[in-house]
Amino acid sequence: MALDFDSRKAPRNHADLKRLVQAVRKASKADESLWLEWKGSLDLNPADRGDKSGRAHVARAIIGFANRLPDEAGRFAEGHGYLLVGVDHEHMPGVEQHDITELVRWIEPYVGEEIGWRPTYVEAEGETGTVAVLVVTVDPPRWGDAVHCMRKEAPHPKRDKSIPEAAVFIRGSEGTTRRAMARDLDALSRRLLHQPLSMDLELQVKAGAVGSLSCTEDEIKTWLKGEEKAALASLLAHQAKKPQRPPFNKFAYQPMPGLMEMRETRTPEQYLQAVRSYLDKCRDKLPKAIEEATGARLTPLALRLINLESTNLENMQVELYIPGNVLAIEVGSDTVADNERFPRSLPSRPYYGSVDRFPAAALLTSRYPTPWAAGGRRASIHIDNSGSARLQLPPVHLRPGRYVDLEPFVVVGAHDETGPITAEWSATCTNRDGNMAGSVTLPRAAPRPFYELFS
Repeated sequence: MALDFDSRKAPRNHADLKRLVQAVRKASKADESLWLEWKGSLDLNPADRGDKSGRAHVARAIIGFANRLPDEAGRFAEGHGYLLVGVDHEHMPGVEQHDITELVRWIEPYVGEEIGWRPTYVEAEGETGTVAVLVVTVDPPRWGDAVHCMRKEAPHPKRDKSIPEAAVFIRGSEGTTRRAMARDLDALSRRLLHQPLSMDLELQVKAGAVGSLSCTEDEIKTWLKGEEKAALASLLAHQAKKPQRPPFNKFAYQPMPGLMEMRETRTPEQYLQAVRSYLDKCRDKLPKAIEEATGARLTPLALRLINLESTNLENMQVELYIPGNVLAIEVGSDTVADNERFPRSLPSRPYYGSVDRFPAAALLTSRYPTPWAAGGRRASIHIDNSGSARLQLPPVHLRPGRYVDLEPFVVVGAHDETGPITAEWSATCTNRDGNMAGSVTLPRAAPRPFYELFS
């Protein structure tokens, strides 16, 4: 199964690292990637003192992570790399714990002092009880970094598997650490010589807030009771000899040719059964209806991106990460036809009594637009709601010292959570290398019941 871990965020503490260990245990082999490697077991202090293969494996992983390109590495875990020893996708045997100072003393001669890395142990529940897993964290690579290599030979009992001094390793996007090829050395040379121009940007909230909708069982019952009352109104009026006009197209009440009367043939008991069926359908369609109404009627968030530089920034694209129990939705429309209700996801409310309608053949040739004929605006914001919310906003062009308002979007959070949300953003453009990152505080609106968004 896929790795159940937010790969955009770097683990901040022991609890985060433990979640990463548990995610690896439930993952598949294919989930090893540019930022993450694991090994079921390694002997870092073997009885054969001449066998340095375990330490060499850790060293080559550290060098591989350190030799990534900054833009590629920055897509995951804020640029960090992680090697886990003592766990894999099949089992969690753990490792023997050694003093951290000893670990550093064993590995540093092979990787040198220029790479930032840190070992730590995480305790987790394995198949045989609590075990220790070694987690090695490697700092993000930076433009201008040197090409990292093995600083000394790492012997192996099998001579052909020894790693020579000056061997260069890279971490591939397919999730393997391998010896560098000519094209890899070319890329690392460009990294060494490349000093990207910095971008000076500011992201502000222009308008809007994170919405907050409550949808408790009591509120659902309140809404359904109102729907039941509205559906029964026509029956009560009919029984009182005061038929209501049905909620259909306004043209149905004007003397137009081609109209035909549809007489009511159901008994009141049959109509009551239809109302009960309608309420069941309303409950089934409620989640989709809430999402539709949220996108159309909650106040969207509008962000403003400001270029503080004196140069043009072309095709600037902003990616936004909003943590927590939130849902991002594209801005929708609540425009409906005369014979529709809102949200459109809800079934038509039943009506008791005779009505005037166009014949079916006339409807097929009607010149009046139908809601499905109007189509919709193509999605221009890429949204990923699989764990928190990630948005990729449409590219914009930024002139020197000017600002541009980004396409608005709707965000709704849990009604029982309060206070603003700190979102993280990053920006890239086509005429600059590298990226800029920052954070923006999103205000949160007061909670309201979901049915206030319905017509």
